[in-house]
Amino acid sequence: MLFVTEEYLIFFIVVFLLFWTVLPKYRFFILLLSSIYFYGTWSIPFIFHLILIVSINYYGMELWRIYKKKFIFISVLIIDILNIAIFKYYYLFFDAIGTLLQIKSWQMPYLKEQLSLEGLKIFLPLGISFYTFQIMSYSYDIYSGKYDKKHSFKEVLLYILFFPQLIAGPIMRSEELLPQIKHINSIPVPKKEDLYYGFWLIMIGVFKKLIIADTLSSIVSPLFYNNLNQLTSIEIWIYVFTCLMMLYCDFSAYTDIARGCGKFLGFEIPINFKAPFFMHSMSDFWRRWHLTFSMWIRDYIYIPLGGSRVPEIRNYMNLIITFFLGGLWHGASYNFIIWGILVGIILSIEAFLFRRGIKEWPEDIIGKIVRIIISWYFMLTSALFFFVRDYERAKALLKKMVFFDFKLDVPENFTIIFYSFIGVMIFNYIEEYPNRLEKFKKYQFPVQIVFFILLLLMLIEYSAPGKDFFYFQF
Repeated sequence: MLFVTEEYLIFFIVVFLLFWTVLPKYRFFILLLSSIYFYGTWSIPFIFHLILIVSINYYGMELWRIYKKKFIFISVLIIDILNIAIFKYYYLFFDAIGTLLQIKSWQMPYLKEQLSLEGLKIFLPLGISFYTFQIMSYSYDIYSGKYDKKHSFKEVLLYILFFPQLIAGPIMRSEELLPQIKHINSIPVPKKEDLYYGFWLIMIGVFKKLIIADTLSSIVSPLFYNNLNQLTSIEIWIYVFTCLMMLYCDFSAYTDIARGCGKFLGFEIPINFKAPFFMHSMSDFWRRWHLTFSMWIRDYIYIPLGGSRVPEIRNYMNLIITFFLGGLWHGASYNFIIWGILVGIILSIEAFLFRRGIKEWPEDIIGKIVRIIISWYFMLTSALFFFVRDYERAKALLKKMVFFDFKLDVPENFTIIFYSFIGVMIFNYIEEYPNRLEKFKKYQFPVQIVFFILLLLMLIEYSAPGKDFFYFQF
């Protein structure tokens, strides 16, 4: 069930009305059953699979609370890793071995075809990467003592299944969502300001997704399918930048709608984007982009590896390992791994320079311009491997990006790309300077009505056909 469909709109209105009209003691079960139904519209069998994984983590850690044996926690962790490895990395694992040993039947295309013919094709559970991160953080926080509050199984189940953020995040920590679930019966009815804000978030999310992201996803197709000789260097640079705009609008749209729905139900869901297009270094980008993911890999991979409290070379290795795993988390593709390693290397180079007095954000205007150009150069050349999954094609495209041909051709739909860029920068400006809109707060109701009418007209006239959110594949 997609956020941007009539089906979801009806579903959410029913949930909203039931949640606030029944007795408070029934709120929990309404939300839990609604979340189970929400996931079940995609796959009923995988609902039971997800409940099984939550059960193993919950009862495993309850057992750990009693006996305090490390092997219990390690066993739970191994089960979580095996779960995601089998569903997500089975083909990649055998492809790597098959390629190394020259066993053709083990290589990905042949193995997929063989298993499909035998009726054994492996389907990826929706949102497995996100709910795995969330349940692993729950178990780790209990084990490390970061979170020691006691919860019932049904509370932890809703913590993972909570439908606004179930499929694509934000990745919520135990201390962020579980206390809200614990006191669900006493959640106050949202104030008028919260409803206004939630409505804004939902409308902005719908605009980003249907007007910008889905339109751009069709425009960038030449990057993936056109003959390389038909693409100029400047077209490739523009297409990769357009892919990043598309991803930002698509993913931040999901977060906006999730946060808006949360507001209507009295829940606080964390911000996931903070003006990433205003970044001035790759390090700064990861302080602005997919914040809950960035903080997760920092807290559960980078810091346990030693973080920056280790010798300098080891620190750089920690960065590379962290983003190697971050790349692998995104998907079973060699290009995701390459992307992750490249990001880790770039961040290591920046850390090396920062340690030697090179300022991340220079004071003079020339220095700032140079810093932005260099940062975007490495951002887009590395991002190419994130978007283009075919290694040979990505390598050929990268060659054309680096060895610029100075042909001034631009994509056919450049006007749409340009207007989308203006929209993206407006959204980033709002994220960077939210307080500057405070003076318009007293006019927000009439402004919302006008924006809502305009949005409906634009959806009728310009919206592209609804597509799955990009991060559903992860």
